[in-house]
Amino acid sequence: MARVTLSEGQSRFLFWFIVVVFSAVIGLISYNLYLKWKLKNVRVEIVEIKPVVINIPEELKIPVETTPPTPLLVEFEEFDYEKLRNEMADFVSEEQTVSSFVVNKDDALRIIRRSGLPYLISPVSTDTYSVVLLGEFEDFSQVAQKSLYGVFVITTVSENLSKELSYDLRVAGYPSYVYAFSRGNIKYYSVVVGAFPTLKLAEDYFEKLDWNDIMERMGTKKPGYAGRLISP
Repeated sequence: MARVTLSEGQSRFLFWFIVVVFSAVIGLISYNLYLKWKLKNVRVEIVEIKPVVINIPEELKIPVETTPPTPLLVEFEEFDYEKLRNEMADFVSEEQTVSSFVVNKDDALRIIRRSGLPYLISPVSTDTYSVVLLGEFEDFSQVAQKSLYGVFVITTVSENLSKELSYDLRVAGYPSYVYAFSRGNIKYYSVVVGAFPTLKLAEDYFEKLDWNDIMERMGTKKPGYAGRLISP
């Protein structure tokens, strides 16, 4: 095998080349070890950055426009006799408990609505009305009477017929209703107009009625009479 012979210059160059390469390797190894050592001593902390709050002086704040709430509309009911007459009770029995008042129209409406009870209403004068509540009720302004008087128009033994006749009078503008009572073993049904706490008021109302019109509608030949329906 042939031997390779290097000149002195080549030998010197090869020597220093090896020295440089070896030094570079040693340097890289040392730097790598240094980096590992640094990483072991590094402490990582996560810091939360709070949002910056800017305080605006009161005089610089812009007022926010708000829509004012819509006011509640309160409706007040006005006295309407025809409406109240049409809505009043159409049947009363002799066992019924009543609370009777004679008041002005404003108090009449107040008592009817405040009580919430079935009622009868009849005119006494231009601005005064008789209100008869079907049930127990005490008003703060006066003591209720416990009696009921009215004007008897016609009496039958048929509940349905009496209701039909009473309805015809109600449609014609009369404050009519049916009154049921017993005599012996027989049940009677009277068509009555008007409701009052006293016989005197019922008699006064009797005189104001158009009996020719009522008799023609009822098919009778004589007027009725004022009488008592319920007593205390």
